[in-house]
Amino acid sequence: MSTTENQKRLANKTIFLTGACGALGSALALRLTQQGANLIISDKNPRALDRLCDELVKRDLKEPVIYPMNLIGATPNDYMQLSKVIKDNFVVLDGLVHTAAEFGSLTPFLLYEASRWLKEMQVNVNSPIFLTQALLPLILKSKGSVIFTSDNLETLGKAYWGQYGVGKAAIEQFANILAQECENQGVNVLTITPPPMHTPLRAKAWPAENPDRLAKPLDVADLYVDALAPVDAVS
Repeated sequence: MSTTENQKRLANKTIFLTGACGALGSALALRLTQQGANLIISDKNPRALDRLCDELVKRDLKEPVIYPMNLIGATPNDYMQLSKVIKDNFVVLDGLVHTAAEFGSLTPFLLYEASRWLKEMQVNVNSPIFLTQALLPLILKSKGSVIFTSDNLETLGKAYWGQYGVGKAAIEQFANILAQECENQGVNVLTITPPPMHTPLRAKAWPAENPDRLAKPLDVADLYVDALAPVDAVS
């Protein structure tokens, strides 16, 4: 889809983005602000959020709203408070994009620490599920979109992928269930599996990989922009 078409469909739409300071998240933040979206960026690092905001403003793009949130310690009550803030300031929410992820290293299950498993489960599974539950009423009003980020399940179903592999499989199943529940309510629920991409997270699993052979986050971000701007969004 062309940039002009996306601008027509996303201009002044309100989008909430998790993991905004990651490689994919920051690329997507740039792409969405270029389309004129009202972007709410969230990440665990307030300083990194400030830097991202400054970078976008330096490009003469619309300044995003910053909402720091550490998903490791966040609770359903925190997500409900976020929903109230968005409702009070924007009334509806047109899109929710999950890019936040937690991954330490490839590890045999016998050596997997319980604390690490629980932390990764919180970020990769529990948080996106309960955040979606809290924000879904606002998305239903706008007939907007919910996008989850997955990974290659064929690869993740092999040895040593631990909670990250389990978590991505779980989130895909949840997305399928939610999509069926929302199919007659005008909400677009989908999962995007990016191609192998040059990010710090991937480098943890594939440290010897040649980054020049990997997709660039900015190019992958276009997949999300297209998904957030369906053709029938313009009358």
